[in-house]
Amino acid sequence: MKKICLIISILTGFSTALVAVPATPFLITFENPDGSRFQAHLRGDEYFSWIETGNKLIIVKNEASGFFEFAVVKRDVENHLKLVPSGALVIQSDQSALKAPANIPKISREQLGEIWKSEIAERRNFKIMPAKKSP
Repeated sequence: MKKICLIISILTGFSTALVAVPATPFLITFENPDGSRFQAHLRGDEYFSWIETGNKLIIVKNEASGFFEFAVVKRDVENHLKLVPSGALVIQSDQSALKAPANIPKISREQLGEIWKSEIAERRNFKIMPAKKSP
């Protein structure tokens, strides 16, 4: 009986490492540095996540300014698709609704899937470097 419990617990431990946890399905309130707020959904899992409005527009946080901006898809130096800020703010302190500029292209589910696959591949291809010897 002890062996069976041990085998079950080992198999359970291995199987839980393979499952990705999805993002919360509820609306979340996000806040810009100027105090403006908006609600959107957090999508994805622990490998790749994004913020999505009710009309399926993708939002990212501009790390330089701290503001949330509509996202566009760009290729990085390794030719992987990445979500990057477009420069168009999601909402400003004097606005009450999310309005996307007409020139922001919609990001397709296929593009998000490609980004997700490249994020997983990037995590799997990490290189272990030897520690530097201290003097």
